[in-house]
Amino acid sequence: MKKALKTAAFGVIVVIMAVMAVATFVEAGQGTQFVTEKIYGSWWFALLWGIAAIAGICYFFTSKKTLHDITLHCALLLILAGALATSLTSRVGTVHLRYGKPSSTLVLDSGDSIRLPFSIELKNFTIDYHNGTSMPSDYITEFTISDSTGMNVGGIVSMNNVFDYHGIRFFQTSFDSDMLGSTLTYNEDRIGKPLTYIGYYLLFLSLVWMLFAPSGGFRKLLHDSRLRKGLSVVALLAVVPDAGAASTFSREVADAFGNMLIEKDGRVCPFETVAMDFTKKLYGGTEYKDYSAEQVLVGFLFFEKEWRGEPVIKVKNRELRNLEGLKKYSSLNDFFTDGYVLGPYVEEYYKGKRTGVNKAAAELDDRIAMIMSLRDGGWLKMFPIESEGRVVWYNPTDRLPSSTDSIQALFIRHAFNMIYETGVYCQDDKALIGLIGQMRKYQEKYGGASVPDGKKLKAEHIYNNVPFTGLLFKVNLTVGMVLMLLLVRSMIAGKRRSWEKMTDTAGVAVLSLSFAALSFCIALRWAISGRAPLGNGYETMLAVAWCVQLVTITAVWRFRYLLPFGMILSGFFLLVSSIGQMDPQITPLMPVLNSPLLSIHVSVIMMAYALLSFTFLCGVVALVIISVKRDEKASEQIAALKLVSRLFLYPALALLGIGIFVGAIWADYSWGRYWGWDPKEVWALINFLLYAIALHDRSLPWLRRPVAYHAYMCIAFLTVLMTYIGANYFLVGMHSYA
Repeated sequence: MKKALKTAAFGVIVVIMAVMAVATFVEAGQGTQFVTEKIYGSWWFALLWGIAAIAGICYFFTSKKTLHDITLHCALLLILAGALATSLTSRVGTVHLRYGKPSSTLVLDSGDSIRLPFSIELKNFTIDYHNGTSMPSDYITEFTISDSTGMNVGGIVSMNNVFDYHGIRFFQTSFDSDMLGSTLTYNEDRIGKPLTYIGYYLLFLSLVWMLFAPSGGFRKLLHDSRLRKGLSVVALLAVVPDAGAASTFSREVADAFGNMLIEKDGRVCPFETVAMDFTKKLYGGTEYKDYSAEQVLVGFLFFEKEWRGEPVIKVKNRELRNLEGLKKYSSLNDFFTDGYVLGPYVEEYYKGKRTGVNKAAAELDDRIAMIMSLRDGGWLKMFPIESEGRVVWYNPTDRLPSSTDSIQALFIRHAFNMIYETGVYCQDDKALIGLIGQMRKYQEKYGGASVPDGKKLKAEHIYNNVPFTGLLFKVNLTVGMVLMLLLVRSMIAGKRRSWEKMTDTAGVAVLSLSFAALSFCIALRWAISGRAPLGNGYETMLAVAWCVQLVTITAVWRFRYLLPFGMILSGFFLLVSSIGQMDPQITPLMPVLNSPLLSIHVSVIMMAYALLSFTFLCGVVALVIISVKRDEKASEQIAALKLVSRLFLYPALALLGIGIFVGAIWADYSWGRYWGWDPKEVWALINFLLYAIALHDRSLPWLRRPVAYHAYMCIAFLTVLMTYIGANYFLVGMHSYA
């Protein structure tokens, strides 16, 4: 009976994980509504969870358990019970408000409409903006609720700021294009949500308790005799030619341009930053031949004819190059030899044909459109004007506010014409630099609070000119690989050479310098953006690399052989941050992400992933050792690696669980639901369940065998990669912006 219960409990959990994994791919093809109705909202999916819960409860009490084990599993049951109650008893929908028209109609998610026992009247709707930009920082709705007794209650909602009314929560959802209406999400969940939150808090306490309980597995690992001896069983481990030059302004003039300010992607930044982004998108680097990024951008601005013939556009896709006779680096003219050569591919792409060629053509089309948009100066927002109490940056062709001073308007309209006449016709660099200086003074005078202070501008200049990630990933991977080779050699040979011990100190020194440089890089991004740098894929990948290095530095003095692990893993994460799909641009967060809970949620989960990456590398090294030699010494070494791996697994699982429920609380405060079966949520849950199984070695004896354990951890890490990379870049969902 006990064996049958165990098989049912773990077997159904495995089936649930498989169903959820498949569902994320089905969603990418069939849409969110399809998987919500046919899978996540189906009776059979709920039945699977019910069977898992009942079988788990019955099996749980067939053996002796510690108190923290009991509370941990009770927390999971409470969360499941809360989810069931939410699905059965909650009422969720939207209320649309218009000025001067009280509304008492609730449109449920099912599409049905019901009448509320109160009415809501919109009093005001406003949008706050980031200083000097048209990028929204918040959406704010003010309203009044009137019940049948004549009692009036005023309320305000905004992003990450909900309003509670007698157990009903209202959330900002959307607004009407004419700014005269607002839509609120209505969420009434009197049973399910309290149960779920109790489960979350009990889960938090239980996960922390798991790490500190004297009788817990983690504390037993810490008291293992091999740790007290410094893991002497593994003491042998090593720590472990150009064409004719195109016309452009001199570097001195281009540098002066670089110091001017421009509003781009929702923030005011140096022209230098925009030029580097422009050149990197076109060419793949921040310089082209002997030209700086600023020279490339002003070249396209003021010497377009010459630069149309420069092979500055990188064409990555070889098949597209062969089909259209393009070179790896092509000029703008090459795309217009006989009509627009990318036109048919782009049209097919937007009709749904998503082959590699079509996707590459669409990406190139975006870059070419970026060049073409320079003609009308559409994104050259370099002229701040204060109007109606707010500073907005305009380009020379924008329609200016009617209140704009006539002399000021004249300067804006003709500033670039004067630059062209002075720099191109007269070729007077001194006068041109003086004119650019006048534009910079104009920006300081009229930009107000939207102009970044001197410290921010200096930080951004340093950040732009030091290739932190490109340099660090090369250093970390190179040093890490050398140390790893020494590690494997010494493990196979069974001894260390005396000179190899010197690599310990040298390796720690390199790691410390790398950690300091990466910390400085992250601090610069924080200073520039004014927020924790955790808002997109590039920034979170830097955070994972930083966490890996922090863990390595903390533990390396006790476990010297972790050094090559930390160097390779941090180098790998920095390398991934440098790939083309990772966008390093610094932009303001969208309003829903502007929450302290975001920083906690992302930071905690990134630390969990960093620790899990160590378990993966422990597994890889163990499998390499067992594949080349099978003696008693090798068995001792892979057993020791299992011990270290489990030391990382316990806190990693605790952090992952805490990160998931903090994210759920954030989602509840942001858009009114704590779980929405978003692909990244689903894969994070798969991570949690899959790694939790690895701690059940008393129930699953095969996990006690080091080789089986290490193989399992290597396979499990593939789901972490799927959660981070797959869910971000290949699946659809709310988390794709992160």
